[in-house]
Amino acid sequence: MKVAIFLGQRLSFRSQQGRAAAPGVAIAVTGIALSLIIMLLSIAVVTGFKKEITRKLEGFNAQISLYAPDYSENRARTPGISLTPELRHTISETLPEAIPTIAIHQPAIFKTDESFQGVIIKGMSPEANWDFIRENMIDGTLPESDSGPNPVVISSTTASALKIKTGDRLLTHFIDNNSVKTRKFTVSGIYDSHFSDFDRMYAFTTIAPMQKLCKVDSITGSVIEINGLDTRSITESAQSLYGKLLYTTMQPDGGHIVYDIDTVTNTCSMFFNWLDLLDTNVWVILALMACVSAFTLISSMFILILERVRTIGLLKALGATDTLIRHTFIYLAQRLVIRGLIIGNIAGISLLYLQRTFRFLPLDADTYYLNFVPVHIDWTVILSLNVAVLVISWLVLILPSHIVAKLSPASTIRYE
Repeated sequence: MKVAIFLGQRLSFRSQQGRAAAPGVAIAVTGIALSLIIMLLSIAVVTGFKKEITRKLEGFNAQISLYAPDYSENRARTPGISLTPELRHTISETLPEAIPTIAIHQPAIFKTDESFQGVIIKGMSPEANWDFIRENMIDGTLPESDSGPNPVVISSTTASALKIKTGDRLLTHFIDNNSVKTRKFTVSGIYDSHFSDFDRMYAFTTIAPMQKLCKVDSITGSVIEINGLDTRSITESAQSLYGKLLYTTMQPDGGHIVYDIDTVTNTCSMFFNWLDLLDTNVWVILALMACVSAFTLISSMFILILERVRTIGLLKALGATDTLIRHTFIYLAQRLVIRGLIIGNIAGISLLYLQRTFRFLPLDADTYYLNFVPVHIDWTVILSLNVAVLVISWLVLILPSHIVAKLSPASTIRYE
């Protein structure tokens, strides 16, 4: 084996007459490099796309939503849910990484002199994570105490429909048990997440004015939102919390307080199913690129053997076995693979970094919910992909290397 490695390292890609390497060698390196670039881009783009869309979905919807008992049966008459110290302790004990906050979701109608728009106003507590809204702000500021009476952040879609801007006052109607409550809100900011399905639906404000509207105390809202979890474990976390709540709320008569629990993977299942389908596209691309690399490697192996027929004859005349010669040419071809991997990694990772930094490749936001091509660089995936290419290339080269056994020393030494 050491002899085969030594010979594989010493043999040149140039022909025995000193000419430049055969075009097949350059084609093999180029094919491997291009295949790796396409595989890197495919994985990075799909992974980045899934992460960005998931982040938007979790920006509008809590990972886990905890409602009061019987909320799903009669939302109009169900009292709010309070984030008591006991309930907070139960959540933290079951899900240590969870961040529970109280929120109020209230349907409303924005009214101007010329138009109106139905929305859901989400009152968020100061402890809630406002980063998603902050990152998508295009004008104004987040709702704060000095933003005017009842500050609210609306989407650019709503602002265009109502023809309003930051600083304008909005007459807002709330329907509550067949009665209408009217409040005036001040537009403190405008956001645009490019997620049209949710942008036209949601407006955001602080929870205080919403609690005052609903006549509840400072720890009560319509839902307890739980975030900070790993997206992959949301369903399992919700099931664990549901079981823990059943156990801790057992009544003396054997009954339980059954909270309603929902997850973002359930409420937005259509989007998550769509994202899961993207994995199939990636596997198809990986399979096609693997086939392309395999064909180019097999072709380059034949070319390398034909270019060194006399060398093969000389080695056989000196007593080298077919296995030794086969291993030698496999190592020689692996040098092509490594050269292609180096070029492909440099080019592919450079493109990913440029796209992540400058976002020069755009997308149609109305179709893809993003205005740029997202990429996610995962070094573990990149390393695994390189190792997989090396292993597959080794396996692919085993069969064509058997052509060495069909060459006789007498005929190959005289080969011109």
